[in-house]
Amino acid sequence: MSSETYSLLVWYWHDGLTDATQLRVVRTDTGEEVHLTDGSLLLRVSTQPDALTTRCLIRHLKSGREVHLQSGQYLLNFVHDYLLEREKPPELPDSGATDPKC
Repeated sequence: MSSETYSLLVWYWHDGLTDATQLRVVRTDTGEEVHLTDGSLLLRVSTQPDALTTRCLIRHLKSGREVHLQSGQYLLNFVHDYLLEREKPPELPDSGATDPKC
């Protein structure tokens, strides 16, 4: 069996003008943009008191297909620290030339 690594860079940001989250995905080996099919995913992270493992379910809603991941507390911390917006930062005055993605 041969091994293969498939790496993607994912950028996401909140667009204040449209009040929507934008997403851009690029292959690291070719630099080409990856076009995703339309769809929805459910991400569920479960912990139990005194448990050493954190379980994660990712479900493709249209098909119902699921995958399960298992990790330690770091998975839950990662989701909270990097994916969920805890509170909105204060709005900065528009200077006319600022691009928040830079």
